[in-house]
Amino acid sequence: MRFRLPMPVILAIPLLLAACGLGDTGGSAATAAKLKASEAEQARAGRARIDQQLEAAEQQTEQRRKEIEAATR
Repeated sequence: MRFRLPMPVILAIPLLLAACGLGDTGGSAATAAKLKASEAEQARAGRARIDQQLEAAEQQTEQRRKEIEAATR
């Protein structure tokens, strides 16, 4: 006597295995998206720091220019 699986069970096995793979792929995609979002936020913060430094340097340059103009009059 041989044991036979019912047809719905045979058809369900590949679907269940595929679903596991899709779950892993979805989880990986979500993780990658979170990393990219974090990288983008760090880039924005870095850009803001650089902009502040540039503005401070421009103000300092303008102040020195005014001091030199005042000293040469």
